[in-house]
Parts: sequence; C-alpha cells; structure tokens
Amino acid sequence: MQKIGIQWIIHGFALLHLAVTSACLYAGIPDSLILTVLTMALTVIICLRESLTVEVTVISILLVNILGFVLGNLGAQLMLEGIPVIAKRALTTFLVTELLGWALYAFAHRYSPSGAAAYERNQSWKRNKWWLLVAIAVIFSLRVLIDFTFTGNFLRESSALGILIIVTVLSLAYMVNFAINMQREAAQQRTRRHQAEFRYMTLKHQVNPHFLFNCLNVLDSIVQEGTRGEASAYIQKMAAIYRYLMQQEGKRLVPVAEELAFGRTYRDLMGIRFPEGLEVEDRIGDDAPAGFIVPCTIQLLLENALKHNAISPENPLVITLSCDGQALTVRNKLIPKASKRPSTGIGLQYIRNQYRDIAAAEILVEKTQDSFAVTVPILEETEQIANFAH
Repeated sequence: MQKIGIQWIIHGFALLHLAVTSACLYAGIPDSLILTVLTMALTVIICLRESLTVEVTVISILLVNILGFVLGNLGAQLMLEGIPVIAKRALTTFLVTELLGWALYAFAHRYSPSGAAAYERNQSWKRNKWWLLVAIAVIFSLRVLIDFTFTGNFLRESSALGILIIVTVLSLAYMVNFAINMQREAAQQRTRRHQAEFRYMTLKHQVNPHFLFNCLNVLDSIVQEGTRGEASAYIQKMAAIYRYLMQQEGKRLVPVAEELAFGRTYRDLMGIRFPEGLEVEDRIGDDAPAGFIVPCTIQLLLENALKHNAISPENPLVITLSCDGQALTVRNKLIPKASKRPSTGIGLQYIRNQYRDIAAAEILVEKTQDSFAVTVPILEETEQIANFAH
C-alpha cells in the first residue's frame, strides 16, 4: 500500500484546523482543545514517518504546540482590520499549521535515518513509547489549565509569557543539540562505511580471480615459449604484488615511494601481458616526493585505463605518470572499445572517499575528448596522517 504524500497530510491537517476553527466560532464553543489534539496528531505522524526518536517527538510536540499557540494569537491580532473575525481566525490557523507542518517536516526529513539506524530508532519507540503518552497528557492538561485559569490574554501575563519563553528556549536548545549529534553520527557512519569499502577493495585486490587468471595465462605462455629466467622474473613480480597488498592491509595511507614502486611492478606485469599496444611513460623517475597517498591508487588508475580502453599495436594506449611535488597525476589516452562496458566508478569513488575522510581533500578528475586524467593530492606528514599510515 502506497504512503500518502506528506504534502497531502500537511494540507489536510491545515484544512481540518480551518474547518474546526470556523465551526467552533459559528457554534460559540472553544476550539483550543480540538486544535491541540490535531496539532499533536500532525506532529506525531511526521515524526513517525521520518523515524525520529521518541524524545525528539516529545520535544517536537511541545515546541509545535507552543509556537502554534503563540503564532496563532499574534497572527489573529495582526490581521488587517475589516476582515471578519471568523475568517481571520480560520485563515490564521490554516497558515500557521502549514508553516509549522512544513518546518517540522524539513527538520525531520533532514535527520531521518536509514538502515540500521532506522531499525534502532524503531526499537527505541517500542521501549520508550510511554514517554509520548505522558507528553500528550501533560500538554493537553496544560492547555486545559490555560483555558480555565486565564480569562484574559494569556500572552500578556508576564509570568505565563516567561514560562513560555523558557520552555521554548529549552526545547530549541534540545533540537539544536539533536541536530548536531545527528550530523556527528552521520559523519561517523559515513566514515565506517568508507572504511568497510577500503577493506573490501583491499580484499578484492588480494583475491581478484580475473587478475589472477590473466596472470596465470601470461605465465603459462612464458613457460611454453620463453625461458626459465623470464618465468622466474614474472613469478617474482606477481609475488611482489600480493606481498605489497598483504603488507598494506589495514593501512589507509602509504608513503608515495612505496606506492610508486607497487604501481611500477603492476605496470611491468601489464607490459608483459600487452607487449605491444601499451606504453606507460613514467615522468616521476627515482626522486619520489615525500608524503603519503591512499594505497593502490596508482594501480587502480592504471587498471581503469586498461579496462576502459582498447589496446592494439596500431593505436597504442599511452598512460603517463607525472608529479609536481604536491599531487600525482595518471593520464591516459582515450581509445573507446568496440563493445563498451558501463563503468561502475567504484575505484574512483573509493579513492575519493578515502581522501575526504582522512584529510578532507579532493581528487581532480579531468576528461576531454582525447584524454582522461585523475590527480590525487600528496598528503604531508602530520600526527593525524601518521596515524592512518601505521
């Protein structure tokens, strides 16, 4: 069954407020208790739909009712003269309900959780739902007390106004604190997700069957057609690849020199696999800059270039490695394959997420008609960076 759209819920409650206010004024009976019930119902529905906690729902009920009461009274007093009282009150109630409904939805939707967090909040509702009943009873009782105690304008009572201000400020402070905590929680969840992606990418490279299959095919060809020394050299390069992956397991940063050595080993393997049609220009040389880089970055970028471009002796795929001391760039010529596979972008996203989490840094992706380049920053050693590298 499809959910009713939030816009229809808010508009519906606003029209209900308008109808109740008009009917009660025509009948000469108070509308405050009915409006309070409607406002609480709207608040609970929005908070439930967006999986807010019981505590935040309780504060929302309190805050929305206070603001609705204050804005409703002020709005009715500020309406232009000449408008009938019934129309003035009904229109004010309608507009205030629309305003508060959309404001609460914007807040609730902004901090609505998903996945495990949403499940945990639903479990929290089951444990603490009695708090909601207590809050509804307290607010309803206060509304009855106000109606029967204050016969004049409640807002003009200095003591009452002071209480309203204190409660409103405390409620707003709680909501701000909740928002800050939710942002912190979202950042922690994002970091945990990216760490899981990092571990997945590391494991994927360690046991990548496609890579291993290709390497074994090349090795078989060398054994059949080459010399014992060539086969031994190839096996040593394969072993170096896997040794590096195992050594870096758990590390989120590695020295640039180590990553360059790993990238060059991978380049050499691919050079044996594609003896014609692949040219890798290493413009960095032996003077590797100091600093750190996300592990497997160079290898991933080389692998992407091989995966998404055609390789042939007639039109060689040229890949260039360069560095200006602050950043490292891998650029490749674009040679579209005849049967193009859609790119998942997982490798680039992995690199991007790691740089954002570790150093709030961005990678640069440049695509032109003839080339594709990715530039990653080289991170200088700090206490924080060193912790990620050990």
